[in-house]
Amino acid sequence: MYQYPAPPPPQDDSGATTSMVLGILGLVLCGLLAPIALFMGISAKRRIRESGGYLGGDGQATAGVVMGAIGTAIIVLALVILVIVLIAAAASTGNR
Repeated sequence: MYQYPAPPPPQDDSGATTSMVLGILGLVLCGLLAPIALFMGISAKRRIRESGGYLGGDGQATAGVVMGAIGTAIIVLALVILVIVLIAAAASTGNR
């Protein structure tokens, strides 16, 4: 009896891998890469979902989304703190 060979495993979406790498770099080195990782991870997850099983890498895309979201939140928090400090500094100099 002839058996068909197993289908090849799905190829990982390159955007998923890129998103994960940018998420790691965004957290460790340069925070400005985090929003890019977030966007690319979301796009990769959409392509993987729409591929019908032909593309893999959902875990990598999820990691990129999570790390990108954390890095983006850190950037936003840092900007809010910077604005508060600048406003406080301007207010304290204005009272003299």
